[in-house]
Amino acid sequence: MGVGLVIKIGIFDASDILNVIKDPNELYWDWGPHHLNVAARWLTKQGFKILPKLLDVNYKPGIMGDEGDKLITSVKGCFLGAPEGGDELIPIWRERILSLPEMRKELRRIVEEEVLDISFEEEVVRDMEEIHEKAYYTADKQGLEEDSITLKRFGEILSKLSDCIDQVKQDKGWPIFVQFYMSI
Repeated sequence: MGVGLVIKIGIFDASDILNVIKDPNELYWDWGPHHLNVAARWLTKQGFKILPKLLDVNYKPGIMGDEGDKLITSVKGCFLGAPEGGDELIPIWRERILSLPEMRKELRRIVEEEVLDISFEEEVVRDMEEIHEKAYYTADKQGLEEDSITLKRFGEILSKLSDCIDQVKQDKGWPIFVQFYMSI
């Protein structure tokens, strides 16, 4: 079972978004928990500042104090909450994080460039071995291609959501309020 992207929008805002997107399936995305954990660490090493925190289900805004954390907290782009009445606090992201120029730049980079390489796959295998003692996953070209597509898809979805929010705001003259998080 993968970790999915959950997008929460009020009914009227959702209607406005769906007038732009048309098909809610265009916003569906998930990835395995090991891949998500590795991506959160790995993208940081590649110079990303905000995206790794979006993928980190353990991120706590205002604690790290690095450049990405400061950008996030400057716009109050994330808070800790318990979705669906759960007990566990997780990062819940607000739409305003998508308006940061730095975030849009990172999303473009994910969509337009090949940011993963075989060392990403090797780290996924190590992560699985640490937890399960044996990884039933191999670091190979096929896995790398699939993971690159999955990561690009994540960037495309957040870019599309950002563009929709901008378009509705421009067309209607009022903001759209969106929250999103990784389901665990």
